[in-house]
Amino acid sequence: MMSSPLKTLLVPTDFSAKAENAVRLATEMAMRHGSKIIILHVVHTYYLMDRGGKQVIGSEIVQQSLDVAQLKLNEIRGALQQNFNIEIEIKLSTQGLTASINELIREESVDLVVLGTSGKQDVKSFILGSNSYNILQYAATSVLLVPETFTKKTHFKKILLPVRVENDLAEKAKISLVLAEKNEGGINLLGVADAERLAMIKKSYAEMRKVMQTKGADYVSEFKLCADNADEIVETAQREESDIIVLADQDENSWKSFMAENFFKKMINGTDVPLFIVKTKGERISEEPLTGFDVTLPFPG
Repeated sequence: MMSSPLKTLLVPTDFSAKAENAVRLATEMAMRHGSKIIILHVVHTYYLMDRGGKQVIGSEIVQQSLDVAQLKLNEIRGALQQNFNIEIEIKLSTQGLTASINELIREESVDLVVLGTSGKQDVKSFILGSNSYNILQYAATSVLLVPETFTKKTHFKKILLPVRVENDLAEKAKISLVLAEKNEGGINLLGVADAERLAMIKKSYAEMRKVMQTKGADYVSEFKLCADNADEIVETAQREESDIIVLADQDENSWKSFMAENFFKKMINGTDVPLFIVKTKGERISEEPLTGFDVTLPFPG
């Protein structure tokens, strides 16, 4: 029996249907992995800078929002504790969403942020819908994106593990093997490369096959020479009816711009399958990007 690295799961909520779905899936995961869940709500605030310093605008309304949010969080925790034997904490914050998440990652040793997402958007909405973008870019631990359409499944029986870059292969393999064990599922190891990177990726793919064999994993493997890695992964996920796709933060070589049809944008817009994006904990620590940020979590795609 493998020890799960997913000891603490953090679920931001704005009390919407997509956030409720993320809480549902995180709870099922926590049962399998023996994890604690932290449910976070951020009440957005706006400030006015004057000679007296930073003053909250509408402090009475903010307090009312905090009181209402506390009641809702208590209700969520109470409902979950009636049905699931897991540890559940609730947190309220008035900081920016990304800053609140990273603070909890540091203080509570969060291993995974489970983020509910909604419908596909155009490029302009993708850039402006910056809460999800900031979390993907700056959260200092791994992130699981859960589309609101992913409502009928509670387990990850079919795990798609693409090999298209050399980064974080060991961590991706570890997470995939743990998911396979905890869900009594299998791994589809998929090597994808264009002609320019064929030799390099084939080597990494062969190393990953050895890991699967050494660990006695239930897996199948295939290698595809293709011009567009994202399209091939999406098509494979659809064809094989995958339940989750395990990616690495560095599967996109840079987070510099989402205006182009880059890998992550194609993945997010191309599939309704949850995306587990592996990150090394502690990297990409963000300073407070903005205060007074709306807590809506648009689908980043």
